[in-house]
Amino acid sequence: MEIPNRKTINNIYSEYFDIIDSYFEAIKHHLGDEEYSHINLGYYISKYPLISDLILDSLDDLYENIYEFWEENAKHLFDFIKSQSTLKCVYSGDITPVSLESFVKKSALYVDSIIIPDPIFNLTLYNKQIVFDNKFYLNKIVRHIFNIWKLKDLLITDAKDNIIFILPINIQLLSQQDQDNLLNNANSNYTRYINTLINQEFLDIQNLFNFIEGIRTTEDLINNVKNPKLLPREFREPIALNNFLKDFSSINKDPKYAHKSIGWGFATYVQSQFIRVQEHKTFCGKLLAEPIYDYELPWFFFNYDIGCSGIDEAIINSLQKEKFEWISKVPIHALKVLRENNKLEYMRSILRNGITDLKSKRDSELLEVSRQIEANFKEAFKKQKSEIKSLEKEVANIIKKEIPITTGGFLLGFLPTPFNTVVSIFTTFRDMKNNILKLRKKRTDISIKKNDFINLLMNSYDD
Repeated sequence: MEIPNRKTINNIYSEYFDIIDSYFEAIKHHLGDEEYSHINLGYYISKYPLISDLILDSLDDLYENIYEFWEENAKHLFDFIKSQSTLKCVYSGDITPVSLESFVKKSALYVDSIIIPDPIFNLTLYNKQIVFDNKFYLNKIVRHIFNIWKLKDLLITDAKDNIIFILPINIQLLSQQDQDNLLNNANSNYTRYINTLINQEFLDIQNLFNFIEGIRTTEDLINNVKNPKLLPREFREPIALNNFLKDFSSINKDPKYAHKSIGWGFATYVQSQFIRVQEHKTFCGKLLAEPIYDYELPWFFFNYDIGCSGIDEAIINSLQKEKFEWISKVPIHALKVLRENNKLEYMRSILRNGITDLKSKRDSELLEVSRQIEANFKEAFKKQKSEIKSLEKEVANIIKKEIPITTGGFLLGFLPTPFNTVVSIFTTFRDMKNNILKLRKKRTDISIKKNDFINLLMNSYDD
Protein backbone atom coordinates (compact mmCIF):
# COMPACT_ATOMS: atom_id res chain seq x y z
CA MET A 1 0.00 0.00 0.00
CA GLU A 2 1.50 3.33 -1.10
CA ILE A 3 0.99 6.07 1.49
CA PRO A 4 0.21 9.52 0.01
CA ASN A 5 2.78 12.26 0.57
CA ARG A 6 2.31 15.79 1.93
CA LYS A 7 1.84 17.27 -1.56
CA THR A 8 -1.00 14.82 -2.30
CA ILE A 9 -2.77 15.67 0.97
CA ASN A 10 -2.50 19.40 0.25
CA ASN A 11 -3.83 18.89 -3.28
CA ILE A 12 -6.83 16.99 -1.93
CA TYR A 13 -7.71 19.76 0.50
CA SER A 14 -7.09 22.44 -2.12
CA GLU A 15 -9.70 20.73 -4.27
CA TYR A 16 -12.03 20.48 -1.27
CA PHE A 17 -11.89 24.25 -0.73
CA ASP A 18 -12.29 24.83 -4.46
CA ILE A 19 -15.67 23.07 -4.15
CA ILE A 20 -16.61 25.38 -1.27
CA ASP A 21 -15.56 28.44 -3.26
CA SER A 22 -17.50 27.33 -6.31
CA TYR A 23 -20.76 27.44 -4.31
CA PHE A 24 -20.10 30.06 -1.63
CA GLU A 25 -17.54 32.49 -3.11
CA ALA A 26 -20.16 35.23 -3.35
CA ILE A 27 -20.82 35.31 0.41
CA LYS A 28 -17.31 34.55 1.70
CA HIS A 29 -16.39 38.22 2.09
CA HIS A 30 -19.29 38.66 4.56
CA LEU A 31 -17.54 36.40 7.07
CA GLY A 32 -16.23 38.45 9.99
CA ASP A 33 -13.09 37.92 12.07
CA GLU A 34 -14.83 37.24 15.38
CA GLU A 35 -14.98 33.72 16.80
CA TYR A 36 -18.65 33.05 16.06
CA SER A 37 -18.92 34.90 12.75
CA HIS A 38 -19.71 31.65 10.92
CA ILE A 39 -22.84 31.25 13.07
CA ASN A 40 -23.93 34.82 12.36
CA LEU A 41 -23.31 34.36 8.63
CA GLY A 42 -25.45 31.21 8.47
CA TYR A 43 -28.27 32.96 10.31
CA TYR A 44 -28.26 36.16 8.22
CA ILE A 45 -27.86 34.47 4.82
CA SER A 46 -30.79 32.13 5.53
CA LYS A 47 -32.98 35.12 6.45
CA TYR A 48 -32.51 37.04 3.18
CA PRO A 49 -35.58 36.11 1.09
CA LEU A 50 -34.18 36.45 -2.43
CA ILE A 51 -30.51 35.66 -1.73
CA SER A 52 -31.34 32.58 0.32
CA ASP A 53 -33.56 31.17 -2.43
CA LEU A 54 -30.88 31.73 -5.07
CA ILE A 55 -28.23 30.02 -2.96
CA LEU A 56 -30.54 27.11 -2.18
CA ASP A 57 -31.21 26.64 -5.91
CA SER A 58 -27.47 26.58 -6.58
CA LEU A 59 -26.95 23.75 -4.05
CA ASP A 60 -28.99 21.17 -5.95
CA ASP A 61 -25.95 19.23 -7.16
CA LEU A 62 -23.69 19.82 -4.15
CA TYR A 63 -24.24 16.33 -2.76
CA GLU A 64 -23.32 14.68 -6.08
CA ASN A 65 -20.15 16.75 -6.37
CA ILE A 66 -18.96 16.16 -2.82
CA TYR A 67 -19.79 12.45 -3.11
CA GLU A 68 -17.68 12.15 -6.27
CA PHE A 69 -14.87 14.08 -4.60
CA TRP A 70 -14.76 11.74 -1.61
CA GLU A 71 -15.20 8.66 -3.77
CA GLU A 72 -11.93 9.63 -5.44
CA ASN A 73 -10.00 10.92 -2.42
CA ALA A 74 -11.27 9.37 0.82
CA LYS A 75 -9.12 6.24 0.68
CA HIS A 76 -5.92 8.28 0.25
CA LEU A 77 -6.68 10.26 3.40
CA PHE A 78 -7.79 7.23 5.40
CA ASP A 79 -4.56 5.41 4.47
CA PHE A 80 -2.44 8.46 5.30
CA ILE A 81 -4.06 9.04 8.70
CA LYS A 82 -4.05 5.38 9.66
CA SER A 83 -0.32 5.19 8.89
CA GLN A 84 0.48 7.97 11.39
CA SER A 85 1.75 6.48 14.66
CA THR A 86 0.51 9.48 16.62
CA LEU A 87 -2.29 10.29 19.05
CA LYS A 88 -5.36 11.00 16.91
CA CYS A 89 -8.98 11.61 17.80
CA VAL A 90 -12.24 11.53 15.83
CA TYR A 91 -14.87 14.16 16.65
CA SER A 92 -18.55 13.41 17.21
CA GLY A 93 -21.35 15.52 18.63
CA ASP A 94 -22.72 18.31 16.48
CA ILE A 95 -22.17 18.54 12.72
CA THR A 96 -18.97 20.43 13.64
CA PRO A 97 -17.95 21.92 17.01
CA VAL A 98 -19.65 25.24 17.85
CA SER A 99 -16.32 27.01 17.34
CA LEU A 100 -13.89 24.73 15.54
CA GLU A 101 -11.02 27.15 16.22
CA SER A 102 -11.60 27.03 19.98
CA PHE A 103 -12.09 23.26 19.87
CA VAL A 104 -8.80 22.78 18.01
CA LYS A 105 -6.87 25.06 20.38
CA LYS A 106 -7.97 23.04 23.40
CA SER A 107 -7.57 19.62 21.78
CA ALA A 108 -4.18 20.30 20.20
CA LEU A 109 -2.58 20.80 23.64
CA TYR A 110 -2.71 17.02 23.94
CA VAL A 111 -3.63 15.45 20.60
CA ASP A 112 -1.48 15.24 17.46
CA SER A 113 -4.37 15.26 14.98
CA ILE A 114 -8.11 15.98 15.20
CA ILE A 115 -10.38 14.37 12.60
CA ILE A 116 -13.60 16.26 11.80
CA PRO A 117 -16.46 14.64 9.84
CA ASP A 118 -17.07 16.54 6.62
CA PRO A 119 -20.10 18.81 7.21
CA ILE A 120 -20.82 19.13 3.48
CA PHE A 121 -21.16 15.39 3.02
CA ASN A 122 -23.24 14.83 6.15
CA LEU A 123 -25.61 17.80 5.73
CA THR A 124 -26.27 17.22 2.03
CA LEU A 125 -26.81 13.51 2.69
CA TYR A 126 -29.26 14.21 5.54
CA ASN A 127 -31.09 16.74 3.40
CA LYS A 128 -31.68 14.06 0.78
CA GLN A 129 -32.88 11.52 3.34
CA ILE A 130 -34.90 13.77 5.67
CA VAL A 131 -37.21 16.65 4.82
CA PHE A 132 -35.42 19.60 6.42
CA ASP A 133 -36.85 23.08 6.45
CA ASN A 134 -34.97 24.74 3.56
CA LYS A 135 -33.90 27.80 5.52
CA PHE A 136 -32.82 25.63 8.45
CA TYR A 137 -30.70 23.59 6.03
CA LEU A 138 -29.13 26.68 4.45
CA ASN A 139 -28.35 28.15 7.88
CA LYS A 140 -26.62 24.93 8.96
CA ILE A 141 -24.60 24.35 5.82
CA VAL A 142 -23.29 27.93 5.66
CA ARG A 143 -22.48 27.90 9.36
CA HIS A 144 -20.59 24.60 9.37
CA ILE A 145 -18.78 25.06 6.06
CA PHE A 146 -17.35 28.40 7.13
CA ASN A 147 -16.50 26.97 10.53
CA ILE A 148 -14.14 24.70 8.55
CA TRP A 149 -13.08 27.37 6.09
CA LYS A 150 -11.65 29.55 8.88
CA LEU A 151 -8.95 26.93 9.53
CA LYS A 152 -8.02 26.39 5.90
CA ASP A 153 -4.35 27.11 6.67
CA LEU A 154 -4.21 24.19 9.10
CA LEU A 155 -5.46 21.82 6.40
CA ILE A 156 -3.30 23.03 3.52
CA THR A 157 0.04 23.30 5.27
CA ASP A 158 3.78 22.76 4.90
CA ALA A 159 4.03 21.49 8.48
CA LYS A 160 5.16 17.90 8.86
CA ASP A 161 1.92 16.95 10.66
CA ASN A 162 -1.69 18.04 10.19
CA ILE A 163 -3.33 19.37 13.32
CA ILE A 164 -6.74 18.71 11.73
CA PHE A 165 -8.17 16.54 8.98
CA ILE A 166 -11.59 16.59 7.29
CA LEU A 167 -12.96 13.16 6.37
CA PRO A 168 -16.28 11.68 5.26
CA ILE A 169 -17.49 9.83 8.36
CA ASN A 170 -20.96 8.36 8.08
CA ILE A 171 -22.67 5.01 8.50
CA GLN A 172 -23.74 5.20 4.84
CA LEU A 173 -20.11 4.74 3.75
CA LEU A 174 -19.82 1.33 5.40
CA SER A 175 -20.51 -1.97 3.68
CA GLN A 176 -24.01 -3.37 4.07
CA GLN A 177 -22.75 -6.06 6.41
CA ASP A 178 -20.94 -3.49 8.58
CA GLN A 179 -24.05 -1.32 8.62
CA ASP A 180 -26.21 -4.25 9.71
CA ASN A 181 -23.77 -5.22 12.48
CA LEU A 182 -23.56 -1.62 13.65
CA LEU A 183 -27.33 -1.19 13.77
CA ASN A 184 -27.82 -4.52 15.55
CA ASN A 185 -25.31 -3.54 18.24
CA ALA A 186 -26.85 -0.08 18.58
CA ASN A 187 -30.40 -1.40 18.91
CA SER A 188 -29.36 -4.08 21.38
CA ASN A 189 -27.65 -1.50 23.62
CA TYR A 190 -30.52 0.94 23.17
CA THR A 191 -33.05 -1.70 24.27
CA ARG A 192 -30.94 -2.56 27.30
CA TYR A 193 -30.67 1.10 28.27
CA ILE A 194 -34.40 1.91 27.96
CA ASN A 195 -35.42 -1.28 29.78
CA THR A 196 -33.08 -0.39 32.66
CA LEU A 197 -34.25 3.23 32.64
CA ILE A 198 -37.96 2.39 32.94
CA ASN A 199 -37.55 -0.95 34.76
CA GLN A 200 -39.15 -3.05 32.01
CA GLU A 201 -38.12 -6.21 30.18
CA PHE A 202 -39.11 -5.70 26.56
CA LEU A 203 -37.36 -8.18 24.30
CA ASP A 204 -38.61 -6.77 20.99
CA ILE A 205 -37.35 -3.30 20.09
CA GLN A 206 -40.56 -2.40 18.24
CA ASN A 207 -42.72 -3.23 21.27
CA LEU A 208 -40.40 -1.13 23.40
CA PHE A 209 -40.59 1.75 20.93
CA ASN A 210 -44.40 1.52 20.80
CA PHE A 211 -44.57 1.72 24.59
CA ILE A 212 -42.39 4.85 24.76
CA GLU A 213 -44.22 6.43 21.81
CA GLY A 214 -47.46 6.10 23.77
CA ILE A 215 -46.17 8.55 26.39
CA ARG A 216 -47.79 11.88 25.49
CA THR A 217 -46.32 14.37 27.97
CA THR A 218 -42.97 15.14 29.57
CA GLU A 219 -44.53 14.62 33.02
CA ASP A 220 -45.63 11.10 32.05
CA LEU A 221 -42.18 10.41 30.63
CA ILE A 222 -40.49 11.49 33.88
CA ASN A 223 -42.98 9.37 35.87
CA ASN A 224 -42.03 6.30 33.83
CA VAL A 225 -38.34 6.74 34.58
CA LYS A 226 -37.49 4.46 37.51
CA ASN A 227 -33.71 5.02 37.43
CA PRO A 228 -33.28 8.81 36.92
CA LYS A 229 -29.50 8.61 37.42
CA LEU A 230 -29.36 6.90 34.05
CA LEU A 231 -30.62 10.09 32.41
CA PRO A 232 -28.11 12.68 31.25
CA ARG A 233 -28.03 15.63 33.65
CA GLU A 234 -29.64 17.83 30.96
CA PHE A 235 -32.70 15.55 30.99
CA ARG A 236 -33.30 15.40 34.74
CA GLU A 237 -35.21 18.69 34.86
CA PRO A 238 -38.70 18.40 33.27
CA ILE A 239 -38.60 21.90 31.72
CA ALA A 240 -35.17 21.37 30.16
CA LEU A 241 -36.18 17.93 28.85
CA ASN A 242 -39.45 19.28 27.42
CA ASN A 243 -37.67 22.15 25.62
CA PHE A 244 -35.02 19.83 24.22
CA LEU A 245 -37.54 17.36 22.83
CA LYS A 246 -39.63 20.13 21.26
CA ASP A 247 -36.54 21.55 19.57
CA PHE A 248 -35.47 18.09 18.43
CA SER A 249 -38.88 17.36 16.88
CA SER A 250 -39.10 20.78 15.19
CA ILE A 251 -35.98 20.15 13.09
CA ASN A 252 -37.85 17.69 10.91
CA LYS A 253 -40.62 19.40 8.91
CA ASP A 254 -42.03 16.27 7.31
CA PRO A 255 -45.85 16.46 7.90
CA LYS A 256 -46.06 12.78 8.82
CA TYR A 257 -44.03 13.54 11.98
CA ALA A 258 -45.88 16.74 12.87
CA HIS A 259 -48.10 15.24 15.59
CA LYS A 260 -45.69 12.76 17.13
CA SER A 261 -45.63 12.46 20.91
CA ILE A 262 -43.03 13.55 23.44
CA GLY A 263 -42.30 9.85 23.96
CA TRP A 264 -41.63 9.41 20.24
CA GLY A 265 -39.17 12.31 20.29
CA PHE A 266 -37.38 10.87 23.32
CA ALA A 267 -37.20 7.32 21.89
CA THR A 268 -36.04 8.56 18.48
CA TYR A 269 -33.35 10.82 19.90
CA VAL A 270 -31.94 8.22 22.30
CA GLN A 271 -31.92 5.55 19.57
CA SER A 272 -30.08 7.95 17.24
CA GLN A 273 -27.46 8.51 19.95
CA PHE A 274 -26.77 4.79 20.33
CA ILE A 275 -26.38 4.55 16.55
CA ARG A 276 -23.96 7.49 16.60
CA VAL A 277 -21.97 5.82 19.39
CA GLN A 278 -21.48 2.69 17.29
CA GLU A 279 -20.66 4.76 14.21
CA HIS A 280 -18.09 6.72 16.20
CA LYS A 281 -16.58 3.58 17.68
CA THR A 282 -16.32 2.02 14.20
CA PHE A 283 -14.50 4.95 12.61
CA CYS A 284 -12.21 5.37 15.62
CA GLY A 285 -11.26 1.74 15.09
CA LYS A 286 -10.66 2.23 11.36
CA LEU A 287 -8.40 5.23 11.98
CA LEU A 288 -6.72 3.90 15.17
CA ALA A 289 -7.97 7.00 16.96
CA GLU A 290 -9.63 8.06 20.22
CA PRO A 291 -13.16 9.51 20.50
CA ILE A 292 -13.63 13.19 21.31
CA TYR A 293 -16.76 15.23 22.09
CA ASP A 294 -17.40 18.88 22.86
CA TYR A 295 -20.60 18.69 24.89
CA GLU A 296 -22.21 16.52 27.50
CA LEU A 297 -25.12 14.72 25.82
CA PRO A 298 -23.27 12.64 23.20
CA TRP A 299 -20.41 12.02 25.66
CA PHE A 300 -22.93 10.69 28.18
CA PHE A 301 -24.29 8.09 25.76
CA PHE A 302 -20.83 7.12 24.54
CA ASN A 303 -19.60 6.69 28.08
CA TYR A 304 -22.70 4.71 29.06
CA ASP A 305 -22.40 2.42 26.05
CA ILE A 306 -18.64 2.03 25.60
CA GLY A 307 -17.11 3.50 28.76
CA CYS A 308 -14.04 5.69 29.08
CA SER A 309 -10.97 3.71 28.03
CA GLY A 310 -8.32 5.54 30.05
CA ILE A 311 -6.12 8.59 30.58
CA ASP A 312 -5.89 9.85 27.00
CA GLU A 313 -9.62 9.72 26.36
CA ALA A 314 -10.45 11.33 29.71
CA ILE A 315 -8.01 14.23 29.23
CA ILE A 316 -9.02 14.82 25.60
CA ASN A 317 -12.68 15.17 26.54
CA SER A 318 -12.09 17.04 29.82
CA LEU A 319 -10.26 19.81 27.94
CA GLN A 320 -13.53 20.62 26.14
CA LYS A 321 -15.29 21.56 29.36
CA GLU A 322 -16.34 25.17 29.86
CA LYS A 323 -13.79 25.82 32.63
CA PHE A 324 -11.02 25.60 30.00
CA GLU A 325 -12.60 28.16 27.66
CA TRP A 326 -9.73 30.55 28.50
CA ILE A 327 -7.48 28.42 26.26
CA SER A 328 -9.39 29.86 23.28
CA LYS A 329 -7.55 33.17 23.80
CA VAL A 330 -4.22 31.59 22.81
CA PRO A 331 -3.32 32.63 19.21
CA ILE A 332 -3.84 29.85 16.69
CA HIS A 333 -0.29 30.28 15.34
CA ALA A 334 1.01 29.35 18.80
CA LEU A 335 -0.07 25.76 18.14
CA LYS A 336 2.34 25.62 15.22
CA VAL A 337 5.13 26.92 17.47
CA LEU A 338 4.27 24.24 20.05
CA ARG A 339 4.67 21.55 17.37
CA GLU A 340 7.75 23.05 15.71
CA ASN A 341 9.54 23.21 19.07
CA ASN A 342 8.58 19.60 19.87
CA LYS A 343 6.84 20.63 23.09
CA LEU A 344 3.67 18.56 22.65
CA GLU A 345 4.97 15.68 24.77
CA TYR A 346 5.96 18.20 27.45
CA MET A 347 2.37 19.51 27.52
CA ARG A 348 1.06 15.95 27.77
CA SER A 349 3.30 15.26 30.76
CA ILE A 350 1.93 18.36 32.51
CA LEU A 351 -1.69 17.38 31.89
CA ARG A 352 -1.25 13.71 32.84
CA ASN A 353 0.20 14.48 36.27
CA GLY A 354 -1.89 12.88 39.02
CA ILE A 355 -4.29 11.13 36.62
CA THR A 356 -4.44 7.33 36.55
CA ASP A 357 -6.27 4.89 34.31
CA LEU A 358 -8.40 3.83 37.26
CA LYS A 359 -9.42 7.40 38.08
CA SER A 360 -10.21 8.04 34.40
CA LYS A 361 -12.43 5.00 34.00
CA ARG A 362 -14.37 5.66 37.20
CA ASP A 363 -14.99 9.33 36.43
CA SER A 364 -17.95 9.05 34.05
CA GLU A 365 -18.68 12.79 34.13
CA LEU A 366 -14.98 13.75 34.06
CA LEU A 367 -15.32 15.98 37.13
CA GLU A 368 -12.26 14.63 38.96
CA VAL A 369 -10.13 14.59 35.83
CA SER A 370 -11.11 18.19 35.01
CA ARG A 371 -10.21 19.34 38.52
CA GLN A 372 -6.83 17.60 38.27
CA ILE A 373 -6.10 19.15 34.87
CA GLU A 374 -6.94 22.60 36.24
CA ALA A 375 -4.61 21.96 39.20
CA ASN A 376 -1.90 20.81 36.78
CA PHE A 377 -2.18 24.01 34.75
CA LYS A 378 -1.94 26.11 37.92
CA GLU A 379 1.12 24.19 39.12
CA ALA A 380 2.81 24.62 35.72
CA PHE A 381 2.05 28.36 35.77
CA LYS A 382 3.38 28.68 39.32
CA LYS A 383 6.59 26.93 38.30
CA GLN A 384 6.92 29.12 35.21
CA LYS A 385 6.49 32.33 37.21
CA SER A 386 8.99 31.10 39.81
CA GLU A 387 11.60 30.30 37.15
CA ILE A 388 11.19 33.69 35.46
CA LYS A 389 11.39 35.47 38.82
CA SER A 390 14.54 33.51 39.71
CA LEU A 391 16.19 34.44 36.40
CA GLU A 392 15.25 38.09 36.82
CA LYS A 393 16.76 38.05 40.34
CA GLU A 394 20.01 36.63 38.94
CA VAL A 395 20.11 39.40 36.34
CA ALA A 396 19.56 42.02 39.04
CA ASN A 397 22.40 40.54 41.12
CA ILE A 398 24.81 40.64 38.20
CA ILE A 399 23.91 44.27 37.43
CA LYS A 400 23.93 45.53 41.04
CA LYS A 401 26.75 43.53 42.57
CA GLU A 402 29.12 41.65 40.30
CA ILE A 403 29.53 44.20 37.50
CA PRO A 404 30.08 47.20 39.84
CA ILE A 405 32.68 45.24 41.86
CA THR A 406 34.53 44.20 38.73
CA THR A 407 34.33 47.69 37.26
CA GLY A 408 35.71 49.12 40.49
CA GLY A 409 38.58 46.69 40.35
CA PHE A 410 39.20 47.60 36.73
CA LEU A 411 39.48 51.30 37.62
CA LEU A 412 41.77 50.52 40.55
CA GLY A 413 44.15 48.95 38.07
CA PHE A 414 44.86 52.45 36.66
CA LEU A 415 45.78 53.94 40.01
CA PRO A 416 49.43 54.38 41.10
CA THR A 417 51.11 51.74 43.23
CA PRO A 418 50.55 50.17 45.64
CA PHE A 419 46.90 49.73 44.44
CA ASN A 420 47.76 48.38 41.02
CA THR A 421 49.68 45.58 42.61
CA VAL A 422 46.53 44.45 44.41
CA VAL A 423 44.18 44.08 41.47
CA SER A 424 45.30 42.78 38.14
CA ILE A 425 43.86 44.74 35.25
CA PHE A 426 43.86 41.64 33.08
CA THR A 427 42.05 39.49 35.62
CA THR A 428 39.49 42.21 36.18
CA PHE A 429 38.89 42.68 32.45
CA ARG A 430 38.34 38.94 32.08
CA ASP A 431 35.82 38.99 34.94
CA MET A 432 33.97 41.91 33.36
CA LYS A 433 33.71 40.06 30.06
CA ASN A 434 32.44 36.90 31.79
CA ASN A 435 29.83 38.85 33.73
CA ILE A 436 28.59 40.59 30.59
CA LEU A 437 28.31 37.24 28.80
CA LYS A 438 26.53 35.79 31.81
CA LEU A 439 24.15 38.76 31.83
CA ARG A 440 23.36 38.34 28.13
CA LYS A 441 22.69 34.62 28.61
CA LYS A 442 20.36 35.21 31.56
CA ARG A 443 18.45 37.84 29.62
CA THR A 444 18.18 35.42 26.69
CA ASP A 445 16.91 32.73 29.07
CA ILE A 446 14.25 35.14 30.37
CA SER A 447 13.21 36.03 26.81
CA ILE A 448 12.91 32.34 25.89
CA LYS A 449 10.88 31.65 29.03
CA LYS A 450 8.54 34.56 28.35
CA ASN A 451 7.99 33.45 24.76
CA ASP A 452 7.48 29.82 25.71
CA PHE A 453 4.10 28.27 24.88
CA ILE A 454 3.34 27.68 28.56
CA ASN A 455 3.74 31.43 29.09
CA LEU A 456 1.16 32.13 26.36
CA LEU A 457 -1.21 29.80 28.18
CA MET A 458 -0.44 31.44 31.50
CA ASN A 459 -1.13 34.92 30.09
CA SER A 460 -4.45 33.72 28.64
CA TYR A 461 -5.41 32.23 32.00
CA ASP A 462 -4.49 35.42 33.87
CA ASP A 463 -6.54 37.56 31.47
